[in-house]
Amino acid sequence: MVKIVGVVAAVAVAIAVAVVVPGSATATGKGSDCESLDVQVPGSVVEKQIVPAPGAGTAAALLSGSAKPGFTIHGKLCLPEGGAPKTVMLAMHGILYTNGYWNVEYKPDTYNFSQYMNEAGYAVFAIDRLGYGGSSKPPAALVTLDAQAEVVHEIIGKLRRGEIGGQKFQRVMLVGYSYGTATSWRETSKYNDADAILTTAWGSTFQNIPLLRVFTSFRPAQLDPRFRDRPAGYLYSPEGRNQNYFYDLSNVDPEIIKYSNEVLQDTITAGEIASFYPRYGGIPLANAPSGKEITLPLSNQTKSIKVPTFLVNGTGELFFCGIDQQHCTSSQELQKQESKYFSEAACFRAAVIPNAGHNLNLQRNAPFAYETMRTFADQVLGPDGDNLENYKRDCAAFSGSNVPGGQPRFGALK
Repeated sequence: MVKIVGVVAAVAVAIAVAVVVPGSATATGKGSDCESLDVQVPGSVVEKQIVPAPGAGTAAALLSGSAKPGFTIHGKLCLPEGGAPKTVMLAMHGILYTNGYWNVEYKPDTYNFSQYMNEAGYAVFAIDRLGYGGSSKPPAALVTLDAQAEVVHEIIGKLRRGEIGGQKFQRVMLVGYSYGTATSWRETSKYNDADAILTTAWGSTFQNIPLLRVFTSFRPAQLDPRFRDRPAGYLYSPEGRNQNYFYDLSNVDPEIIKYSNEVLQDTITAGEIASFYPRYGGIPLANAPSGKEITLPLSNQTKSIKVPTFLVNGTGELFFCGIDQQHCTSSQELQKQESKYFSEAACFRAAVIPNAGHNLNLQRNAPFAYETMRTFADQVLGPDGDNLENYKRDCAAFSGSNVPGGQPRFGALK
């Protein structure tokens, strides 16, 4: 076992706030009315870090004193037919993607998350996280996990106050995929200002070999014509997401892999990679053959989460399901393994999707994953947001370590 003691990473970045600049409204898929929006965020919040980085004050002064002190967070707000409900899902993608992960245009009846949730009665605001897609591209060192969490915190407030798209939402559910889940957990552990969090493709332990394979594939973004305008420290993967680390290859359409690599792919910043470890001190690293798992430092903070939390992984999740995917042999097993990192206040629950890998939204059985997510959303909030208090009052009977017995359960909650 090797212990890597982190060096404090760079400063976090802008919080998503302020003025909303709507784009043109377009209908994308049945049951949806989608509008592109830009949210302006102030650069003065770069000092909001778990551990202040050297030079944070200087960076803040430079940004706040510049001609353009803010950044832009781009997103797509999709409403169900008939107008805005009381509940909105704030969806965050992972590394190397954009909000397109939630708004897939290839076979949308199968893969488009926003369309599915709109038809179920929910609004969805899927953002390009800071440094991605149509959002601003600050210096790479400023784009950290803490920065992303601060962005989400401010967007939650704006959604509640009706400052995004002119819609005032009473309930906000965070929805995360991969690093978007890390963002959700970090933001909620600090603020607990969402009503519930629905997260995917993550966990409190990881396997080093698959992650190293992915991380060592990164190259400077400027080597790809699509990303030549990115600042130094932005990286991309020439291999894309066509490896078995991202899919259960027995259950994936080759065309969706092509679509992912050609349409959805984006970059990652060195700041996000670097801040993953240093903010939380040293962590043990171990390879799968050693029989030891690696606990993510973020798990030290998930005990602070006080809103209902749901985690969905695939049986073929190679990064976050433990050695030989033992944590994802059933929904019950994943709930037992992960609930130890959460308090009773989180009402923690989990579900496993069979024949799915890391990219749950891009497997052939994505609709089954969406059904699973929707079941939780209906139980904990509902489009009108009326279920939360009853859910929290009764959740101890079926959440945390109180896992139902019987045959292994997968997918949609009962």
